[in-house]
Amino acid sequence: MNLYHFQMTDPTGGRREMKSVRLNDLNAVWREIAALAAGRAAEGGQIRVTNEAGGIVVLIGVSTALSLQTRRAA
Repeated sequence: MNLYHFQMTDPTGGRREMKSVRLNDLNAVWREIAALAAGRAAEGGQIRVTNEAGGIVVLIGVSTALSLQTRRAA
């Protein structure tokens, strides 16, 4: 299991830590992104996921994450 750190960046550039969790694979990372995006659709901004070394694994806009989730469900 790998440790992933999830951050939200609001449209003004402010960042806040959301959570750090150990996950098995990138599918689990995308499920976490979908859950975070669903609760923040009106806020906009971006979701950034980093690994234990601090490298960016995923950087995606909330609107894009929601759009991808809708397409995957169809």
